[in-house]
Amino acid sequence: MWYYSSVNPTTNMRKITQENEQEQGRKSPVYIYVLLVSAAFLFYNLFFGHISDNPKLLWGAFIFLALLLWAYLDVAYVFLATLFFLPVLIGQNNYQINIGSFLGSFLPISELYIDPFSLASLFLVFLSGIELLKRIKKLAQAPLFFILSLVIILELATFVTSKYKLTGAVFELYLLAGFMSYFLGYFLLVSKRNYLRLIFTALFSAIIPSIFAVYQLASGNYLYEGDSTLGRITGTFPHSNTYGSFLFIILTIALAASFAIRKKKPKKEKTESKNIRIMKWAFIFFMGALLLLTFSRTAWIGFALSVLAIAIMRPKIRIPIVLFGSLGITVLMFFEKFRDRIFGIFDHYMYDSMYGRYEIWDMALYAARKKPMMGYGIGSFEEVIREVQGKETGNVYPHNDTVRFFLEGGLAGVFSYLLYMAGAIFYAAKSFLKYPKGDETIDFFGTELTVDFKLLGMIPLMLFAIMVVISMVEAPSMDFVYQIFAWTMLGSWLGMNRKQAVQSKSS
Repeated sequence: MWYYSSVNPTTNMRKITQENEQEQGRKSPVYIYVLLVSAAFLFYNLFFGHISDNPKLLWGAFIFLALLLWAYLDVAYVFLATLFFLPVLIGQNNYQINIGSFLGSFLPISELYIDPFSLASLFLVFLSGIELLKRIKKLAQAPLFFILSLVIILELATFVTSKYKLTGAVFELYLLAGFMSYFLGYFLLVSKRNYLRLIFTALFSAIIPSIFAVYQLASGNYLYEGDSTLGRITGTFPHSNTYGSFLFIILTIALAASFAIRKKKPKKEKTESKNIRIMKWAFIFFMGALLLLTFSRTAWIGFALSVLAIAIMRPKIRIPIVLFGSLGITVLMFFEKFRDRIFGIFDHYMYDSMYGRYEIWDMALYAARKKPMMGYGIGSFEEVIREVQGKETGNVYPHNDTVRFFLEGGLAGVFSYLLYMAGAIFYAAKSFLKYPKGDETIDFFGTELTVDFKLLGMIPLMLFAIMVVISMVEAPSMDFVYQIFAWTMLGSWLGMNRKQAVQSKSS
């Protein structure tokens, strides 16, 4: 599956003038049928239900209908648009929408509130359901299909046996949204152009959160946690740590893209345009500054690992990275907040962050031993820890994915977590190693680009491999934007590899 014939690894340039295969997902009539059924359901509730008094729900319904119409024209762009807005939607918990008005005509439910990010996740699952049904005969061909199917079954089993079903339903939705984004990426974003579109969509998705972050800096509207006087920026995210992990994703993609994607230079020019290079590095330094101001140490470590990984691929930048990295750390040491934050990793006293983590892990393992096989159910971690603590306040975040899945799913949960992480890293590494070296020229929205796709193939591998490192002291499985972006990148990359393998065999 991963063998590429008629490719010379020593060739530095391979020109692609046109991709013969038609892009996936264009003009899909099924969305017209879904649109008609949804419109009929909306107008039925509008005239015979109670949604006329719910303007938020009405606006959401009309946006949903517009998305269905757009999906008929090109579902891939609808998927990319949804990804673009996820970093904004995740922090809008105050804008709850009561969807109970829709269900009141059929079920004894009058109030059921859901936040915008959950609605977006629900839409991704809905979209993937349609796309997977359209390709039901091809599902088994997708890498990770059987692994993810088994994981979903195991997680559903822990959900059914849990007494925390309301919270569990939300976490089950977020888990599914990540996995379904993988399949959407694999089946919809399979061409080189679409992989590039995904990369630029991810980079542009940082614009709105960055504007909010700059506003926070200008107004002094920082996040202050109860046990700290350290002011941290959050952007559009609910917490600085999740904003930090998002910026880690953006910087990892931006750094890889800065070396892998170049505007094709005219024959007379030896290097890329100076203005383009300035724009690239200005973006990276700006996002890097915001990352520092989140004071998320795990995000700092994650990005440092990304830099090291790219330096391995690009020997010419190793010395500059060492020099500038050493200089940057030295400069940060002159600032008390950064100095305390860095050295705080090694402090061990009653109120430091690592002490709090040890305390949470001890309580989680104590409770997990009472239900070792199936655990307490997905999404139950915080509720169980509160019961063990015997109080409503205090630190209840898992800060470790293995501990989280052991408490919530028992041995079955740990097995499912290790299985899907190992599968993701295996396929990401295998496809990256098999992809041929060399630059390719591709037309991207009327611009000739020279692209090193092998270097871009490091992105999903880095996101998942570093996720393992971070998961020792954080819970990236609960950073839902991180999960959706990482799974989409992996799906698109593997889909692109499959398409190239098919084309190589037929040539």
